[in-house]
Amino acid sequence: MKNVYSRSFESAPPPQNISNTKAFTLAEVLITLGIIGVVAALTMPSLVTNYQKKATVTQLKKAYSEIAQAIKLSQIQNGEINNWDFSLSGTDFYYQYLQKYFIKNKEIQNKEFKKQYIVKNLNGTQCTSEVWCTQNDSFYTYLPNGSIMGIMTHSNESKYKSITIDINGFKAPNQIGKDFFVFSIIYPDGLVPYGYKDGGTSGGKFDNLEKGQLTGTAEYACNKQRQGIWCSALIMLENWEITQDYPW
Repeated sequence: MKNVYSRSFESAPPPQNISNTKAFTLAEVLITLGIIGVVAALTMPSLVTNYQKKATVTQLKKAYSEIAQAIKLSQIQNGEINNWDFSLSGTDFYYQYLQKYFIKNKEIQNKEFKKQYIVKNLNGTQCTSEVWCTQNDSFYTYLPNGSIMGIMTHSNESKYKSITIDINGFKAPNQIGKDFFVFSIIYPDGLVPYGYKDGGTSGGKFDNLEKGQLTGTAEYACNKQRQGIWCSALIMLENWEITQDYPW
């Protein structure tokens, strides 16, 4: 009887010569790894920066929401903001209007806080003239999300109280516009970016969130040649986003 398997066996192709199989040489592997390394070196800084921007906005928005909510709760017991006493020191203002409405981890006087903490402006200079750098009776409290809220003292001020938020506490860079942001409490808006309407000094105010002004030539403007105090307003203007042209 004829073997039915003989034909298929006989027609099967001969096995390939393993010695003829092509492979990458060591030089080719090293060149490929080198290209991958160059691409990674070019893209990683951008990826890290984008992550830092998103994390910054997330932390800032969360702290802002907590403070804004506390202000609304305070109004229920203490009346409308136009009746609040903004001439109080940061410490007294905190205990009068805000202390009851926060879950906080720690409270500290400015004179102790400043022994450990130095604020830089966006242009890299040390902050030496603004109230968040100079007033010993300002007050700070640590919020559960890791940020630090500061309540400033303003001599003879009756329209606003400036509030600072450092989104990562004592961690670097402690720089305005990077991890340190400035807001104000005003009537009737509540918590607003510093400089908006009555929430800022006469020489550094704006009535509208206009990008050209916020990034312009004023000393408080959000650009790398200025202090960066208006960076809070710029981020809010951009729908809580740090855009590509932000002076990071």
